[in-house]
This record gives sequence, C-alpha cells and structure tokens, in this order.
Amino acid sequence: MISRALMGILIFLNLQPVFLNAQNWDCEILPSEQKIESDAQSGAKLIYLTTNPANDWNLYFHDRCFLNDNTMMLFMSNRFGRPEIMAYLLETGELVRLNQPDAPPAGSPLASRKGDRLYVIRDKSIYQWQLQISTRPKTKIRVSEKKLTEFPQGHYQKSGLAENADASLLAFAYNNDSNSEIAVYDFATESVRTAATLDFSMDHLQFHWNRPELLSVSRTYKKDGGPSSDWAPLDPTEPKHARFWFVNINTHVAVPAFYQQPGELATHECWWVNDQITFLGAHNKDNEREEGHVKILDLKTGEIRIIGAGAWWEEGTAKQLSKVNWWHAAGSPDGKWVLADNWSGILALFDAKTTQKHILSTGHRTYGGGNHLHAGWDLQGKMVEFTTNKFGNPDVCIAVIPETW
Repeated sequence: MISRALMGILIFLNLQPVFLNAQNWDCEILPSEQKIESDAQSGAKLIYLTTNPANDWNLYFHDRCFLNDNTMMLFMSNRFGRPEIMAYLLETGELVRLNQPDAPPAGSPLASRKGDRLYVIRDKSIYQWQLQISTRPKTKIRVSEKKLTEFPQGHYQKSGLAENADASLLAFAYNNDSNSEIAVYDFATESVRTAATLDFSMDHLQFHWNRPELLSVSRTYKKDGGPSSDWAPLDPTEPKHARFWFVNINTHVAVPAFYQQPGELATHECWWVNDQITFLGAHNKDNEREEGHVKILDLKTGEIRIIGAGAWWEEGTAKQLSKVNWWHAAGSPDGKWVLADNWSGILALFDAKTTQKHILSTGHRTYGGGNHLHAGWDLQGKMVEFTTNKFGNPDVCIAVIPETW
C-alpha cells in the first residue's frame, strides 16, 4: 500500500506547471445593448449591461470581476449556446466575447489585482489571459493565453480560484479521496506547492485582502449522504460545526474561525477591511422560514456583531420573512458600506459606522423563482454589480451609489 506521504509527493509532482507557447486571438466585440434607468425608490442609477433574451449572470459575489482599473467587468453568458466568459466595457457599453468560438469554453474566471489580466479554468487546466485593450479608433481586445498548471489526473476542481493580496500567488483546490487539497501557483518561481491538506470537504476559497499568506475556506457538512447544510445541528451531542476556517499557507495549518452554537446559521462569508469578515448568521429556522442577519467577525478581537439586522416573528410566512432578512453580504473596498441581498430581490446598504439601512434597489427577484443576485462591488466602492431577473430572464446590472448617501 502506498503511504500517505508518498501519495502526497506523487500528487505534488503531478501538479508541476506545464508551459506551452502562448496562444493569441482577437475577441469578438458586440454592440452595446445596455439600458439605463433610475430606481423608483432610491433614485440610484441602474445600468442593465445585458438585455439579451439569453441568460447572463455575474460572478459569485466574492470573486473579483472588475479589472484593476475598473474599466472592464467580467460576467457569464449562455447566449452562444454554452456558458462563456464575457466582459462589459464601462466606457462604451460594448460587450466582449472573450472565449474563442471554436475552442472549449473556459470557466471560473477571476480578475487579477495586477494589470489587465484574468485567470480561467479549461479542460482541467489553469490559464492566464493577458488582455490588450484599445478603444480608439474602435474597440479591439486581444487575448494572450498562458497555461500555468493542470489539476492532477483523476482529481476534480473544488471551489474557484483565489489571488492573494500582492498578486504573487494563485490558489486553487481539488479533491483527494475524502480530503481537500489546496495548492498555490507562485508567479515568481513559476512553480506549484501544496498549501494545505484538509480532512474535510471545502468550498469558497478566498485570500485575505491584505495578508498574502492567509486563506479562508468554508467547510461542507453533510449527514447520511443528504444535502449540505450551514445550520449547525440542534442536538448538542452532535459534533460541533464550524463553517469558516482559516489556512496559513506557510504553516499549512487550518483552524476554525469559531464554532457555531446548536441551531446557529453561519454562511456566505466574505473578507473585508481591517481584518474583518462579513457573513450571514441566524438562530431561527422552521423549514423554509428562515432568519438572516448580516454579521461581522473581527479577527483582532474575535467579536461578532450585527450590522444589518433581519427579523423573525412566529406568524411570518416564508415569503414575508424573505423580504426582511438577508442572504449574501459583502463590504465595500473603502470600508464605508456593507451590501446585502435577499431571496426577494432586494438590495440594501448598511452604513459601516451607524448601521443605518439604505434600500438601494428592489424588484430583481421574486421569492421562489429566478437567479440569486449574488451582489458584489466594483474596486472603488462606488458601484454594486448583481444579477437581475427584472426582464424575465437573468441579466447583469450595475447600481451606482447615490452621491448624497
């Protein structure tokens, strides 16, 4: 029998980068189809980037979708008969088909902190796409592709990609029997190394915004082969649940952020400023009736506080509760706001100093139907990006924060 140590060495060797000559191509540029209006309640400017009958959706709320200068935003679309990575140019409103029409589609896109580049996964390999962007005299986008590394044979991708705070490392994860392996690609040495081996299933790989060595992951809990749940079991004799875990890639050690109380919800974590994490938490649940508060965990003190309160009353229906509780949350890069969305298509901003709630926009989803908003931020804290179902199919929208707020 092969020892676990030897197996780890074999997997590591299988992860060494494989470089091929870079491929280059010019992207198809589509005319603007954007529609602009003002939210009836807040007056916020709403820019519907896509209005095509096909399905278009934004990246997951904690995945970076704006290029480093805030001039291009990545999103996904199935308008070509398959999910593909596309981009929106904020200056012109034009759309860009980044994938080659005759090539297999890439997925799991992530915009880099450094330069006009993004990372994608295709055919069990990780690539870097360097973009050359020109809008004068007419728009032209050229992609230079470089293969960075491959997933080990027989293992499958877990979670998306994550770039660290100084853009020196790119993290990815894959399964290894019942374990989860986290590896990092080092841009300086052009090599791959194992960051951690976790003895549990994980997802939501994210790097700390300012500490290049610190990762967070979410632990997936399943009981008796059933669906996963972020609610800790009510039975106090059950093993303790910890949704959030921190991983130092230098020590290779994973530690829980905190253990949930019996019956406590912890989900949809996202790094924020000043060593803080936003997440959704609650203690009340009855089948589809759920509570959801926007909370903040301060790593410096270990304290947890509510910044965006939900609500619970025994007579409330699931639909009624969905309008006043929250499901995804993300803090703005400037530290001023925490954004939240919910099952009823409502977007709200909570003032980081006062916790005052501002309803930014409504009507982007109906309870029980439509894509989730998965609302996230631009790079300056001036705009919110999300998926809207307002026109009957998923589209991508940007809401501009009113200057008077």
